Amino acid sequence: MKRNSIRVVCNPYLNKMSYYFKNEIGEWEVLSGNSPLSRQYFTNTTVTERCNQIVEKIDEIYNRKNKGVDILFEGTSENYKLLLQSVDKLCPDRNITCKLGTTKIAVVGKKAVGKSFMIDGLEDLQGFKYSTIIEKDYIRYSDECNHAEWYEINGIDLGKEKVEKAFDTVRKLSEGGLSAVIYCVSSSTGRIEEIEKKLIKRIADSFAELKVMIVLTMCYKDDIQEAIDEIEKVTDQVKIVPILAKEYKTGMKDENGNPLTIAPFGLEAVSSYVFEGR
Repeated sequence: MKRNSIRVVCNPYLNKMSYYFKNEIGEWEVLSGNSPLSRQYFTNTTVTERCNQIVEKIDEIYNRKNKGVDILFEGTSENYKLLLQSVDKLCPDRNITCKLGTTKIAVVGKKAVGKSFMIDGLEDLQGFKYSTIIEKDYIRYSDECNHAEWYEINGIDLGKEKVEKAFDTVRKLSEGGLSAVIYCVSSSTGRIEEIEKKLIKRIADSFAELKVMIVLTMCYKDDIQEAIDEIEKVTDQVKIVPILAKEYKTGMKDENGNPLTIAPFGLEAVSSYVFEGR
């Protein structure tokens, strides 16, 4: 009898939970709205708050007749220990296995479009420090609590060879359990070249299990909607999120002579899509 597989993902930036089910062809799907685990009681919470209830609900729904269920948990090592304790306490003879994983995200885009600024901004939002390792094809950012790994793929030039190299890097990372691909576009240009459009479509078509989104970076001007509208025309409805990753000083002053700044925004929307599929 086939075992079910459930993936439990913690959003480290918003303290929320999401749940995925492995379908018959081995792809992870966000649980439908019909599942009790999709309710706010189980999503707008943390492992610390509701670990026992989460384990009980997984066992009740996905381990009927004790046929076994595999749980892939993506979150902190500390919370993983809580999960194991709940399984041992509540379901000692229910044939449940647990495995600790890490949410992995690739960040792609041309040079100097704000990829590292976005990752740094998420680091600030989370409040954890990242360690960095420079590899041949990317920079790997790992947070200290095992929540996530970000792979900043070397900035691409728009030659065929460079774009092909970026795609090949995404392919190799996907073999190691990649969850999402973010393609960054600078709002200063607000355009996606034809070769970039083809790359995004190729990634989305080749890796159906990956969440693919476009992030419009450095949005400190008032007219970003025009850029969003232009990008939407050529991206086949790929999700687009405008962001400002770091506080921006406008060079202007208010009536009291204080510098006018624009606060960061949009990073929460990025994390919601990457970790929760929303």
